[in-house]
Amino acid sequence: MRCVIYRRVSTDMQREEGFSLQAQKLRLEAYAQSQGWTIIEDYSDEGFSAKNIERPALQSMISDMKQKKFDIILVYRLDRFVRSVLDLHELLILMEQYDVKFKSATEVFDTTSATGRMFITIIATLAQWERETIAERVFESMLKRSEQGKRNGAPPPYGYDIINGNLIPNIDEAKWVRYIFHRYPINGSQNIAKQLNKKGVKTKKNEVWSDFSIRYILRNPIYAGFVRWNHRTITGGKSKYTGNEVITKVDQDNFEPLVDQETFAEAQKIMKERSNIAFRSDNHYPFSGVAKCANCGKPFTGAFKKRRKGGVYRFYKCAGRFKFGICDIQTIAEEAIEKALLDSLVIDNNDSSIPEVELFQEEYIDEEEIHKRTQQLQIKKERAEELYIEGNISKQRYQKIIEVVKDEELELTEIIQRKEEEVSQEEIETFLLNLLDEWSQLDYASQKHAIRSIFESFTIELVEPTKHGATPTLPVVKIIDYQFKV
Repeated sequence: MRCVIYRRVSTDMQREEGFSLQAQKLRLEAYAQSQGWTIIEDYSDEGFSAKNIERPALQSMISDMKQKKFDIILVYRLDRFVRSVLDLHELLILMEQYDVKFKSATEVFDTTSATGRMFITIIATLAQWERETIAERVFESMLKRSEQGKRNGAPPPYGYDIINGNLIPNIDEAKWVRYIFHRYPINGSQNIAKQLNKKGVKTKKNEVWSDFSIRYILRNPIYAGFVRWNHRTITGGKSKYTGNEVITKVDQDNFEPLVDQETFAEAQKIMKERSNIAFRSDNHYPFSGVAKCANCGKPFTGAFKKRRKGGVYRFYKCAGRFKFGICDIQTIAEEAIEKALLDSLVIDNNDSSIPEVELFQEEYIDEEEIHKRTQQLQIKKERAEELYIEGNISKQRYQKIIEVVKDEELELTEIIQRKEEEVSQEEIETFLLNLLDEWSQLDYASQKHAIRSIFESFTIELVEPTKHGATPTLPVVKIIDYQFKV
């Protein structure tokens, strides 16, 4: 068996008897000879701590391992190799990947026996414990810093730059922060976003403004001179409010708030009031979110207003114009969209004006093949469980196998579902024919359900604008693109 030895001694340990590099070498050579192993390389780090794996000889050994130059690593004692359980766990995983064994000449730690493989499982558990312990320590440290009014890293908020570790106002951005706070009481977040976008002002990430980004600034107490921490957390890939945020006055001698505390408090009060009285319509708009603007690609959303002479005017407005301020298309009457859509879907006996639907062609897999693959995955799971219980694979390796199996099972499930939900061109045309016949008899809720059940989206192009005056006319629009749910 091709063997390499690894030796290390720190500056403080060089004078300790029994741990010198020469003493380690003699003991390791004798052990390798007793096992019948051939030493092909000797890696030695002199004067390096084991606090991490950033050591020249160790990195050289890892590089050679990836080239499969040896079969086993022999060390005098585990602490000569690593001191961190996390580092050891990561190195053991790497060794397993390249089929390299590990052995300590003076301890029971090795991966060439069942006992050694059990040791790997224990190490994995300890590694998880160490990760969680480190996370707890980091949390406590960050909590203490926030309670002292210090920031816990993160990029500078809009309106500030970080210079020598301090938040310093960015003159170009700071004026827009003040603009947002001063305009909010009379304009609202959407209008402010539109105004900033029209002025060509960009966010810190060089993106257009939205009502969300405006409200994010309005809610950030840093602009009034306070540090906020633990406001949100990410769990399972999703961000959510913690409910245990810490807000403390900024601990920085030269810190300059961009607004006073009264202005900030007033903004919070207004936001709360507006959220409490926010209008929630029970009306159903059949084309909301499905109809897209040909100019900017943003969706249309439905709205209404009462007519002076009675009745209600229903219309759709482009989010690109009313939310982002990047589009200039007029509002479109619901009647105009309805007419354009129904006209475009009219079918007669001689010709179909319904656009040909390009159905997604799933790779053909018959039911027998699906059943066979499902059984194979079940066997793979059971085999992995056996290997893990017997100590032949590590916990992490077992988890990786199970994860891959679950992904493959999900893929098969999706194929089965798509096969069950396949929609043909004929079925789509039949559905649309029925829709044309029954449209006028449907209420708004039913119309919305019908549209969303068949259309992913369709794009509206304005051909002729609304004509105002003594004899006003509806705008003329054209449906230029369909995306069916198939």
